[in-house]
Order: sequence, then structure tokens, then C-alpha cells
Amino acid sequence: QVRSLLDKRKTREKEELFVVEGPHLVEEAGSSVKYALYSSILPIVKKLEEQGIPCYRLSRASMADLSELEAPQGVLAVVKQKPAALPELSAGSGQLLVFCVEVQDPGNLGTIIRTADAVGASGVILSKGTVDLFNSKVVRGSMGSIFHLPVVRITETAKTIEQLKKKNFRIIAADVKAKMSYFEVDLISPTAILVGNEGAGLPNDILKLADETVKIPMPGRAESLNVAISSAIILYEVLRQRQSARKN
Repeated sequence: QVRSLLDKRKTREKEELFVVEGPHLVEEAGSSVKYALYSSILPIVKKLEEQGIPCYRLSRASMADLSELEAPQGVLAVVKQKPAALPELSAGSGQLLVFCVEVQDPGNLGTIIRTADAVGASGVILSKGTVDLFNSKVVRGSMGSIFHLPVVRITETAKTIEQLKKKNFRIIAADVKAKMSYFEVDLISPTAILVGNEGAGLPNDILKLADETVKIPMPGRAESLNVAISSAIILYEVLRQRQSARKN
């Protein structure tokens, strides 16, 4: 089951389970753990056993065979998926969302989720065509933030944008061709930041739905920035503007 969950998105979706590896991620998963496998006696294993969660001992060779890490950390767990819904993200005031449209690289998505968590965002939205949230590289890249932050998967991007607008969100799209820089736009009100595919960016029909399109100035010779880096730069500008507004 573990091998199938690691290798096949269809299995993860059918069984509504995924795999985390290493003491930190197993600890972060908490009560969502269904069972754990271990080759070393670790504090987290004892903690899970005390909670009545099944833990099965493997040989180091068997654990190394299952592990996706160069240096296996001695424990992995099968974890229950806990899907979030859009209403959880769009209630209240001062909200901040990151809306990923067809982001393909699992490391990028994991980093975006981790950064969104770091700045206190309300959640992350994933469009159809975005890499699987429960891909093991996404989970590792999030460093546990996948367990702290609501992440919603949607099928209709345009419809979801319209729903957010009705909730008074301003839709800010990151686009390398935009005329306005990201620090020239008001990011204090409820905001959803749209970021696109690593190669193609955001589709034109989605860009047209944005209230503002913004770029990150690049006076150097690089033509573009990694989508996770771009997201982080804009998210920290949101944080800066909001903290400055509170002080004033």
C-alpha cells in the first residue's frame, strides 16, 4: 500500500491517503496518521503508540527500499487526507489567498504552500492541472505547512475567481508582461494572488479576469523568476503593506 500511495496519484485519490516521511512530518501529521512504519525507535514512534496508532517495525533494508530520501530517517506514516472547501478560505476580513493555476513542479508547489503559511495567508487554491497536492515532493517541500494551512482543489478556475470577487477579494495576477510593479498596487484589502505555470504563465482568459496584473522588476539579465520565488516576493509585500497599515 505504501509503495502504491507513493507512486500513484490514482491510489492516493481513491483511498484518500498519502505518505509522509521523517520524524518532523510524521509529528506534524498528528491525529491524521492512520499507521506508521519504522526501523528505528524514535520519540515520535513511542508517541504514536501511546495514542493507539498502529506502528509496524521494518528492517533497515525494507525501510530503505520504501524511502524516497537518500538518507532514510527511520519512520514514515500513511496519513488521511483532509480536504478543505472554498468557504473556509473566504470568510472574514483581511484575507490573503494564493491561487496556483497549473503549477507543475512539486517542489515549487510545496514551497508556495510553506511561504503562504509563513506570511499568515488564509489558504491556497489549486486549479485543475496543478501537480497533486499529496505528491511526496510537494509534502516534503511544504515542511509540514500542508497540515497547518487549508488547501482547496478546484476544477473551474474562472468560476472560482468570480466567487472570490463576490466575497470582495481583489484578484492580483502575476504576469511578467504587466506594466505595474507589485509594490505599486494596494494589497491591504482581501486579496487573491494568481500565479501560473512555470513555462506558460497564466492563460490570457484568466489574466483578463484579474483586477490588476503586476510584475516583479528585473533590471538584470534574467528573463523570469521561479514561480515559488515570485510568489514569495509578492506575499511578503502583502505582509509589509499590512503591517505598515496597522502601525499607521
